[in-house]
Amino acid sequence: MTKFPFAMIVVGGLILLGSQIAPQAEEQSAPGEGSKMLKMVMHVNFADAEQQKGGLRNLTNILKAVDDSKIEVVCHGPGIGLVVDGQSKHADDVAKLLKQGVQFVACENTLREKSISKDKLLPGVATVPSGAVEVIQKQQHGFGYFKP
Repeated sequence: MTKFPFAMIVVGGLILLGSQIAPQAEEQSAPGEGSKMLKMVMHVNFADAEQQKGGLRNLTNILKAVDDSKIEVVCHGPGIGLVVDGQSKHADDVAKLLKQGVQFVACENTLREKSISKDKLLPGVATVPSGAVEVIQKQQHGFGYFKP
């Protein structure tokens, strides 16, 4: 006889739990259906030109798929070459993405360590004191993290 009341308590708890979970699932909207702005930080700390190309292609596809976005590309360490004039193998792609509203920033620590002056950056590229800190702060402000 003691098994029956225990089973009813367990079943009741599961029903209650299910009623709390189900509304949350219904509140989520499908992509493109009233979803919020996409906020993303892309982390480029690698020198491989093919990997960089893939990341820029991902950004182009994201911009096609999402109507409202705020995207920042943070370049530091070995990835700084993506935004340095004369070093970048993708300067044209960076320029196109800048025109579409993507922000590119270079780490001032890396520029100093590699003796690269700010005037050597591709047109439209901004700087931040620390690339690593910038990535972390963006995540703290609700930006999704992406690394190709």
